[in-house]
Amino acid sequence: MGKGLNMIFNKDIKIIRKIIFIISFIVFLFSGISLINVIYKSHKNKKLNDELSNTLSQIVENQLNKNNTDNRNLIQELLDINSDIKGSIKIENTKINYPVVQCENNEFYIKNDIKKNESKYGTIFIDYRNKLTSNSLSGQNIVLYGHNMKDGSMFADLKGFRDREFFNNNNVIELTIFPEKYKFQVFSVLIIEADFDYRKTFFNNSKDMDSYLKRIQKSALYFKDTELNCKDTIITLSTCSYERENSRIVVQGKLIKD
Repeated sequence: MGKGLNMIFNKDIKIIRKIIFIISFIVFLFSGISLINVIYKSHKNKKLNDELSNTLSQIVENQLNKNNTDNRNLIQELLDINSDIKGSIKIENTKINYPVVQCENNEFYIKNDIKKNESKYGTIFIDYRNKLTSNSLSGQNIVLYGHNMKDGSMFADLKGFRDREFFNNNNVIELTIFPEKYKFQVFSVLIIEADFDYRKTFFNNSKDMDSYLKRIQKSALYFKDTELNCKDTIITLSTCSYERENSRIVVQGKLIKD
């Protein structure tokens, strides 16, 4: 009797071990597939943006050489990929060198890539409220949004500005709105709650801008004294901050007059 019970018990143990092994194998297999999928998507996103970055770099070089004919062709190539492409953004000593888009809302490019395919990487995009013709940038706050990706892509490198030395030594943002190129001098870095009113895109008068800047300066991690009036143009770059829940890293600059 006892021997029979032992045989049944041992058999049950073997079955349980097999079940545990199968479950462990499935979990391992699923984890491996998930990891491969993450790596693949990261590589795919990098390849796509590298190809576009090469075209953007050529456009900038042609601008310097005043090669307008080639530039028109290159810009048209980008517009053939996506008519929402408005230009590019670049920050030295970071990986930030991407095309920028704009559409009729601030939701679509949070979860879609430059080719409008669904992607967790999204696309760097300009606030739909901004007016981007060359003669209408005056008096605006050009607001751009991008994800803080864990693989270091998109706007992840904005977190470098949390370091004072980096903030002091990397202070130029290059924004191209086809066909013009603009440079902005960084003056402010913030880590703020997502509902903080930093996304104001237009200033009605100097008093309006002064009020905005006082709020920014009061909340800023770093702030450089900067003379601004209601005709100046500033840029605001925004990404998620993982330091606290529902917060943002915000980097701002003032348009440099050539």
